[in-house]
Amino acid sequence: MNNKKKKLTRITLTFLGFLLLAFLIHRVGPGEVWDNIRQVGYYFVFTCFIALGWIFLQSVAWAIVQSAFQPVPFGLLLKARIMADGVTTLVPMSANVGGEAARAIIIRKYCPLREGIPGILFDKTVESFASLVFLTTGLFISIAHLKIPEKYKTSALIVLVSITVVIIVMIILQLKGIYGILNRLARIFPRGRQWFLEKEEVLRQFDLNMRTLFGHSRLKLAAAFVMHFAARWLGVLEVYVLVKALGWPAPANKVIYMSVFVVIVNTAFFLIPGQWGAAEGASLLAATTVGYPAAVGLSIGLVRRARKLVYALITVVLTLSGKQKLKPSAVRTENGEKLNLAAEDTPASIDRYPQ
Repeated sequence: MNNKKKKLTRITLTFLGFLLLAFLIHRVGPGEVWDNIRQVGYYFVFTCFIALGWIFLQSVAWAIVQSAFQPVPFGLLLKARIMADGVTTLVPMSANVGGEAARAIIIRKYCPLREGIPGILFDKTVESFASLVFLTTGLFISIAHLKIPEKYKTSALIVLVSITVVIIVMIILQLKGIYGILNRLARIFPRGRQWFLEKEEVLRQFDLNMRTLFGHSRLKLAAAFVMHFAARWLGVLEVYVLVKALGWPAPANKVIYMSVFVVIVNTAFFLIPGQWGAAEGASLLAATTVGYPAAVGLSIGLVRRARKLVYALITVVLTLSGKQKLKPSAVRTENGEKLNLAAEDTPASIDRYPQ
């Protein structure tokens, strides 16, 4: 698929997402939804701080992973994490800069791309595994304590199995190295041989750095996993705060189910840029499944969307006040090799911006 077709696809999916969101608001009732959002009040500020908490934990995990090479100032890693989320919210249709690509660009002053990119990929793998454990744990808690329709249970299990397969494939590819795999493919498909020869040194260096990461301290990698796992549970805390703010009881089993369900739906609809409409629809559906009014679920989804927009605004401020620019996808390594950092070219992970 060429760039024009990709862009058209992203625009179409984004438009359909906005259309779905508008339909949901119309069906539930704009007045009722607005009243609920106003009722949240100052609790919205609290949710922004909760989000900062999980971004902080994710940054700690990333710092642990990146320490396999050379240390990067933690403040810069935290800034990069915030801006990565903001970039995804601001430019969901952009083919030039994705959240993960932005991270690599922001820290390259202290960490060259040949180390930054493998570090981010490995960090996403650890995050994906932690997310899988969170989703599995939360789903089984929900199934054990709530009456969930069988169709939702089946759909969720299918998504979990798919996620598991993707993570296994990611780990195998990282362990085996991509150099050998692409070398064999280049022999089968002669047209790709020239590209492979041009990128040969970069691919060898990438595999070497991935082996360095897998050989990192097991204790440190376990700590990184714990940070990502804890970050997911802060997402549950956010839902709890919003349910209480709207004046409804918030038993743990219902809150956990709502959190898990939204992440699973976002993962299933990862093709929709920013999950516009899908995330809010998932919040509505999850809320009604456990006995809350549709307006409560949709309002929670919209408040969480507003929180993302706050961090998008912070990203704009940081970009305008900082020296680094989030340049197009093509950047060069220290050896002059051109690397493509387009968001859609990075390996898929579980619900990249799930919270």
